[in-house]
Order: sequence, then structure tokens, then C-alpha cells
Amino acid sequence: MAKVRELQEDKNVNGVLVQLPLPVHLDQEKIINMIGPEKDVDGLHPFNIGGLALKRHAPYFISCTPLGVIAIL
Repeated sequence: MAKVRELQEDKNVNGVLVQLPLPVHLDQEKIINMIGPEKDVDGLHPFNIGGLALKRHAPYFISCTPLGVIAIL
């Protein structure tokens, strides 16, 4: 969590990707939510998921799988 926080605060880092699945002793939801939507390159932050699902605002990033499905459709 300290590393995620460090990357989130670093202005030289443009994106953060958490390799999933995480070990069972780590809280996946908590760690993903630590990443701001503007650096969430996986598109897993609730803001980005909501933007994709509701189309009320554009997400900063769209996860590659949903983007691929949208492109195919």
C-alpha cells in the first residue's frame, strides 16, 4: 500500500497498474481504490467503471477488455 501511495503521489508517474490477483492477505478493493482514476490504467477505479457503465462522464481510462468488446460491437 505504501508503494501504491508513493506512485499515486509521484507527478512523474502517469499510470499505475496493479497485477491481479493479489495475494489473499491483501485487500484488492482497498488497493485499487487508492489509485486515483486519472492514473488507473486498468480502468478498475469506481469512477472509471461508472463512467464506462453510465456514460455520464468519460472515464480517464477504459480497461482493454471492455474497450475491445465495444470495438467489436
